[in-house]
Amino acid sequence: MKKALFLLTIFIAWFAAACSFNIGTNAATTSNASSSNPAANNSNAPARAAAPTAETKAAAEPAKCAAFSQAGKRFIASQSFPFDFEPFKGSCFVTFASKEEMMNDKDVPRGSTFYIYKDDKQVFELPDAFGGQAGCWVEAVGFSDLSGDGKTDIVLAGKCLGAKDSYPANAVYANNGKGFTTDATANEKLEELKTVDAIKAFVKKDLTSFF
Repeated sequence: MKKALFLLTIFIAWFAAACSFNIGTNAATTSNASSSNPAANNSNAPARAAAPTAETKAAAEPAKCAAFSQAGKRFIASQSFPFDFEPFKGSCFVTFASKEEMMNDKDVPRGSTFYIYKDDKQVFELPDAFGGQAGCWVEAVGFSDLSGDGKTDIVLAGKCLGAKDSYPANAVYANNGKGFTTDATANEKLEELKTVDAIKAFVKKDLTSFF
């Protein structure tokens, strides 16, 4: 009888220990799953960005320079760009060509002239870039602070039609804080250059001629 009671006591002790072990394991597993899931804790959820208002959206979007018109001229979309620089922030640099000088709408933009438009209105006309020569056109435009004064200048790489072939005709427009000026004599130094980058590099080595 004593032996049977002893065995029964051992069995009850063993069973109680096994139950305690399983319960502890399950509790630990539940705790780990909760802590590894950020969605279970609202304090870990990422903050949502505020939806843009009409004002902030407008400020972030550049001016739309899709189409402009002038009598006797053809709008050149490929050489017209948003111009978000002082003194004409939120405006457009616009190129027109002469309908009279162009052979058709696929011809190079002969008779190129340049303007700043803002809110669909012309606010500035850039001086003649080609020294009064006919049959000239722009091939590339660049915007860069060439003199390091914090004002964005304009670089034009263009060509003019000669007796046998076309030749480079380039210009730099210096930003004076109120508009843009160009120096025909200084521009003559750019005659052999063919790209905007080449013009920029040349001007930076001879700033006194252009500014």
